[in-house]
Amino acid sequence: MEDCAYREAGVQALQSAKAAHHRLDQLEKDVNDIHALAQAMAATRMEMQDVKEDVRDVKEEISRLAAQPGNRWDRIVNAAVSAVSTGLISALLVLILR
Repeated sequence: MEDCAYREAGVQALQSAKAAHHRLDQLEKDVNDIHALAQAMAATRMEMQDVKEDVRDVKEEISRLAAQPGNRWDRIVNAAVSAVSTGLISALLVLILR
């Protein structure tokens, strides 16, 4: 009778060990999947950082291009003011030197 109880306890211990190994194998697969996911997220983060820098560059370029018409207008106004000033000074000098 004792022998039967030991044998049954041994069988239960063996089944428990098999179940534990099966759970450990599944956990190992899960850990590998989590590790792969972490690597993918790190790669995605690096790509997002690159995209963020590209967007910043594009914004700066757009701002620079948007400012160009204003700069041209300023140059046109300066040229017109210079031309009118030069004309008035020339006319004044002609009147004075006559």
